[in-house]
Amino acid sequence: MSDFDFLSICKPGTILHTRDRREVRVTEIDRQRGIISGSVQMMGPCRWRSNGRFADAPAGAAGPLDLVAPADRPPPFSPDDNKRASLQEALQDPNSRGYCCD
Repeated sequence: MSDFDFLSICKPGTILHTRDRREVRVTEIDRQRGIISGSVQMMGPCRWRSNGRFADAPAGAAGPLDLVAPADRPPPFSPDDNKRASLQEALQDPNSRGYCCD
């Protein structure tokens, strides 16, 4: 985790992102305790420490809900970034090995 101080940039309404690229809307900042509260898409209310670590993480472990510093944020996902493959071509390719679970 970086040493970035999220408290220095946060105010209610600030938009941040998690490691897994979900949007976080900051709702409240408790500067005394060093806690940032916000809402994550598809998760609901969450809390983070001032360094961006997800406050409710088991044993404080790093995870997908940790905040990413704005400068470190990866570019947004674009469907054009997907590598596309043809299933028909893969089945006809002699170098492509299909495996079965039997």
